[in-house]
Amino acid sequence: QGPGITHGAPPSPRPRIRPLRRMFTRLAWRVGAGGAVAAAAGAAAYSATPTVEAASLKKRYSIIDEADLEGDKVSVPQWKPPSRKDIKDQLKSEEFDVLVIGSGATGSGVAMDAATRGLKTAVVEREDFASGTSSRSTKLIHGGIRYLAQAFQSKIPPNTLLDVFMHLRYNHEYMKIVYADLHERAYMIDSAPFMTHPIPMMVPLYKWWEVPMMYFTGKLYDLIAGRRRTVPPSHFIPRDEALYQFPSMKDKDKEGNSLWGCLVIYDGQQNDTRMNLAIALTAIQAGAAVQNHTEVQSLLTAGTYGSPDYKVTGAKVKDLMTGEVYDIRAKAVVNACGVFSDKIRRMADPECKEIMVPAPGTHLIMPDYCSPDQMGMVWFTKDGRILYLLPWEGSTIAGTTDTKGEITFEPRPTLPEIDFILSECNRVLRDPVDYSTVRAAWSGIRPLVRDPNAPPGDTKSLSRDHVVDVVKGDLITIAGGKWTTYRKMAEDAVDAIVKLNPGLAHARACDTLSVQLVGCDRDGAVCGASYDRIAVALREDFGLDRDTARHLRLNYGTRALQLAQLAANEAGKYYAPGVEGAAARGRPRRVAKRLHPGYPQLEAEVAFACRHEFAQSATDVLAQRTRLAFLDADAAAEALPRVVEIMAKELSWDAQTRQDEAQKARRFLAMMANSGGSAPPSQTDGGDAAQASGPPSKSQAGQEAPSIR
Repeated sequence: QGPGITHGAPPSPRPRIRPLRRMFTRLAWRVGAGGAVAAAAGAAAYSATPTVEAASLKKRYSIIDEADLEGDKVSVPQWKPPSRKDIKDQLKSEEFDVLVIGSGATGSGVAMDAATRGLKTAVVEREDFASGTSSRSTKLIHGGIRYLAQAFQSKIPPNTLLDVFMHLRYNHEYMKIVYADLHERAYMIDSAPFMTHPIPMMVPLYKWWEVPMMYFTGKLYDLIAGRRRTVPPSHFIPRDEALYQFPSMKDKDKEGNSLWGCLVIYDGQQNDTRMNLAIALTAIQAGAAVQNHTEVQSLLTAGTYGSPDYKVTGAKVKDLMTGEVYDIRAKAVVNACGVFSDKIRRMADPECKEIMVPAPGTHLIMPDYCSPDQMGMVWFTKDGRILYLLPWEGSTIAGTTDTKGEITFEPRPTLPEIDFILSECNRVLRDPVDYSTVRAAWSGIRPLVRDPNAPPGDTKSLSRDHVVDVVKGDLITIAGGKWTTYRKMAEDAVDAIVKLNPGLAHARACDTLSVQLVGCDRDGAVCGASYDRIAVALREDFGLDRDTARHLRLNYGTRALQLAQLAANEAGKYYAPGVEGAAARGRPRRVAKRLHPGYPQLEAEVAFACRHEFAQSATDVLAQRTRLAFLDADAAAEALPRVVEIMAKELSWDAQTRQDEAQKARRFLAMMANSGGSAPPSQTDGGDAAQASGPPSKSQAGQEAPSIR
C-alpha cells in the first residue's frame, strides 16, 4: 500500500490481455516447433552434403541472396605487354603516323588517344614514365577550388567581410577552367575505379561570415560539376563534429577566433605514377609502341628550313640502356615534354620564342597520424595559395608551394619551401610538426605557359590551362594544363595533328571518354567489376595480409592477381614460411616478403615491374612503381640492396651494372630525403619552422636543404 491508494475502494478493471497472451504463446510454440523441424531437416541435409571449401559453404549458407554473389570468383588476367626488344625492333623498322616525345601524363594520354583512334603511334621517353612532374603532384583529381574563388574575388583570402565586398568580381575565364576541370575529374575517376576514390577535405572556418561564403562556394562547386559529379556533395559540419573527425585540428586561429565549423568538399585521389603507367599500358594495349629510357638527340626533317616544304618527319633517338642510336620515322611529331618542351621546339625552329615558365612546388611526406585515415584538410595560406594536408598511401602528404625556379632534371626542395609548409601546417594543427616529422620531401616543376601580360616572376597569375602550339615544320607542342585535364589535352593535340596532316584523315573521332585503363575489369570477366573481390582473393587464395592486399588492389587493379600468381609460382623467392595450419581455402597461410617491414610493398613487385612494366633501373622501381622513395626515403634506402639483387637476376646485370644502379639510386634518394635540419618549428601559429636555429636568411632562398636524418 502506498500513497494515493484508497482502502476499501473497488478494484480497477484489469486490461484484457490474457487472451492475447494465450494467442501469442500458442503462436510462439508453433513457430518454435516448425523451426526445430526445419533445423533438424537442415542438419540432416548438411550431414549428407559432400565436404566443400569454406568459401563455398559461406556462399551456400549465407544470409545474402545467392544472386548477389554471382561472379564472386575471380580469374587471373593473362595480358602481358610486348618485350622491350620487340618494341625497339618495331620503332626501328616501321613508319608511324604519330611520334610522341615524352611519356608523362600528357604524352601517355596523347599516345592512348592516337592509338585508340586507329593511328599508328610511337612514344619515347628520356627517363621513365612519370619520372618528372607527373610523379610529384598532390595526388588529387580536382576541379580547382582556388580558381573558383579567384573567379569571384580579386583578393585571396579575404580577411574581413568588408574585403569580400570590396574585392568582388567575376572572371569568366576562371569559371571556364573550373567547368572543364570538373568534367575531366568525372572521367578520370571513372577511368580507373580500382585506384581512384573520392576524398573529403575540411576547410576550417574561424569567422562567422566565412560559413555562408564557403557554403555557397561548395554548393557552387557541386553545381558546376553537374550530374556527373562522381563524388559526394559538399556539406557543412559544426565545430564539435569537425574536431571529432579531425582531432588534431586547432579550435582557435592565431587571432583567437574560435572554430565555427568546417566546409567538407570532395575531390578525387590517385597514385599519380601508377595512373601514368596505366595510361601508357593502355596505349600499348591499343597498339602503340612505347619505349622509356630513350632520348631524342635531334629531329628528322624534310625540305629546307623556312621554306613551305619544311617538315619534321621523326627523330634520332638513343637507347640509354644500351647506347644504341637509331631513327624513328613518323608523319607527325608531338612534343609533350612539359617544362622541357622549349628544348624540343628549338630543335625544329631555332628562332621560336620560349613559352614555358617553370614553377617548382614542394611536397612533404609525414606519418599517418598527422591526418585521419579518411579525411584531409585544405586551407588558404596567408599569401593566397592553397595548402593541402591529405592521407595518402598510409602516410600524410602536405603541400604545395608555388615559387619561381629554374628548369632542371633534378629539382630539390629548399629550406624556405619546407619551412613554409611546416609553419602553415602548424597554423591549423594542434600538435606541432617539425623537421623530424618529415619522412620524405620532393620538388616538382609545374609546366606553366607564359602569359606576356603577367608580372615577371608571378606564377600565381599564370594560367594552368593548356595550349596547343605549332612551330615551323608542323611540330606540335601540347603544354600547360594539369594532371586532371590530361585527357582533354591529349584530345586537342591529336585533333591538331589530324587537321595539319591530310595523310591522317583515316583517324577516327576521339573515344577516350569511354576508355577504361589497364587494371580495370572492362568486361566483368575477372571480378565482375567488383574490385573488393580482388582484395578478398589476394587474402584467401594467396594468403596475403590485409594491408598488402589493399595496397595491391589499389595500385594494380586486376593485375594484382597476376602479381600474386607470380609470387605464388616462385614462392621460394617471394614467400617466407608462415604458420602452418592457418589455412586459407585449404592452403597454408604464408607470409609474402616485403621490401621493408613498415610498408606493404612486396619483393615480388620488383620482379613484376621488370617483366610487365618496363622497369629498367632501381630508381624506376623505388620511385615510380612502388612509390617507396616518395613515402620514406630511409626505408627505400634500406630496401635498395634487395631491389638491386632482384633486378640483377631479372635483367641479367653484371657486377658493374649493379654497382652503378645502386649508386644512381642512392643519389636519387638523397634528393628525396631533404629537410631544413633538426631544429623544431615554432609552436605558435604561423611561426617559422626553423625558429630554434634562426630563420633562413635571404641568401638561403635557393639553398638545398640537408638530409632529414
